[in-house]
Amino acid sequence: MSKEHTTVTGALDKGELAFTPVEDIGGIVSGLHSSFASGVQHSLASRKEQLRAMLRGLREEKRALLDAIYHDIHKPQAESEVTEFSSVEYEIGLFLDNIDAWSRAECLSAGLQQPVMLLSRTEVRREPLGTVLIIGAWNFPLRLALLPVVGAVAAGNCVVLKPSELSSHSAAAVERAVTKYMDPAVIRVVQGGAEQGIELLRQKFDHFFYTGGAAVGRSVARAAADCLAGVTLELGGKTPAIVHADVPDLGPVATRIMWSKLSNAGQVCVSVDHLLVHRSLKDKLLPLLAEVATSMYGESPKLSSDYGRIVNARHWQRLMGVLGATRGTRFAITDDEPDEGDRYIPPVIIDNVKPDDSLMSEELFGPILPVIVYDTLDEAVALVNAGPQPLALYVFAGSAAAEHVLSHTRSGCAVVNDTMLNVASHVAPFGGVGNSGVGNYTGRHSLETFTHSRYVLKRPLWFPAPGVDTVRMPPYSAPANSWKLSLSKSMAYPRLRSLSESFLGRLATWIPFWRILAIIPGLLVAMFKAQPAVRRNRSKV
Repeated sequence: MSKEHTTVTGALDKGELAFTPVEDIGGIVSGLHSSFASGVQHSLASRKEQLRAMLRGLREEKRALLDAIYHDIHKPQAESEVTEFSSVEYEIGLFLDNIDAWSRAECLSAGLQQPVMLLSRTEVRREPLGTVLIIGAWNFPLRLALLPVVGAVAAGNCVVLKPSELSSHSAAAVERAVTKYMDPAVIRVVQGGAEQGIELLRQKFDHFFYTGGAAVGRSVARAAADCLAGVTLELGGKTPAIVHADVPDLGPVATRIMWSKLSNAGQVCVSVDHLLVHRSLKDKLLPLLAEVATSMYGESPKLSSDYGRIVNARHWQRLMGVLGATRGTRFAITDDEPDEGDRYIPPVIIDNVKPDDSLMSEELFGPILPVIVYDTLDEAVALVNAGPQPLALYVFAGSAAAEHVLSHTRSGCAVVNDTMLNVASHVAPFGGVGNSGVGNYTGRHSLETFTHSRYVLKRPLWFPAPGVDTVRMPPYSAPANSWKLSLSKSMAYPRLRSLSESFLGRLATWIPFWRILAIIPGLLVAMFKAQPAVRRNRSKV
């Protein structure tokens, strides 16, 4: 197999990212389809083996992975270890500990609810979808590539993984960690840019999982529709933080907002995008925000090893463009100047921003914090609802005010009195709504995303008795057969308490096993009516 090479600027030992030739992609995908059909991922033991192999690769390649992330976006290694490495490691452990229980068929008891299901075994099985495509993002190049892979592999699927070429050192490091330790019959890595991405979307997959921007997300959704396959889109949006007048202490508010805004230089999908602050608090809050930024990164964040860089020149120029066009007022944090060569943009607060400002036109994804004031909580709610649903919503307020905001807005997730900790939970589902995404994942929710809930019903041949079994069969229309309609309804869809039209009918629903008792007269009629037909059938045998 040939490889195309794209030079990567940087000082890593391996300074080239090998792009997968477009003509090889179809064979890679068809090979994984064949692997899945052969049952390579059928047993839980084989899935656990692959998860352990991934864990071994992570641990043995840890230093190379963290170095690569630092080279790409200047993310501090301590930050990468917590938010990227440890999150994937934890997800693997979560599945190794729970996959047996999570994958077990769920048995349902329906007979007492619907008598037609008496003596039946009803279960829901979690079955893998097949071969899935996972496209990662550059801002968390390890977490956003491998976290969904963990769930997909644990669910029994085969995987094509495409890391983002924008974080090229990380993409190469992820490929080494995967291909060196995991079975190529289970997972393959495709490297490349738009050309490889387009070719991947021409292939048939059983599920598409994409993390990134809305424009490409729409293309992924169209490809999934062409395959009649499921799709998970983890997108983004303009995540607001609301600070209401009744918040008791602005100190923690300032700390949590600026931690969110400046982590990874603001290049986090759930980072605070803009601030909605009650007019009475603005003059107190802004100096606190500046103090927090200085306490984290010093007087010159450019000199701090903990302050990130913009991923590439194009994104740097985009941010400088919207910053230059703003009609807001700069609130000073540092005297640092932007540096295109270093892809550095200092943290900046922009006060007096209006909803139609350039900074409000799109998700910022950078260390720029626009500030909009409001006078009433309903005004803040209206500002949130004026745009597409965000991926996250942060509310700093008392309980009543926070609940008012939550009940009158929509977002992928919401946090009261904190920021970004929603992504730390592997128990809750993470995902967007509307423009911020489709579907969710992490932990058990990943298993649900990457499996099909297969309903299996097992019935005995000897039950119900032949006379009763004739209730389902024609003829229905003759007056002599009117009992079939009555019995069919009472067996399959008995009257629930809320559907009963009379007091006596509702009262009867409190009697134990009333659904079973209610069909006994009909069963006796059925057995009596059907006896001649049953005898005739037996005489012919």
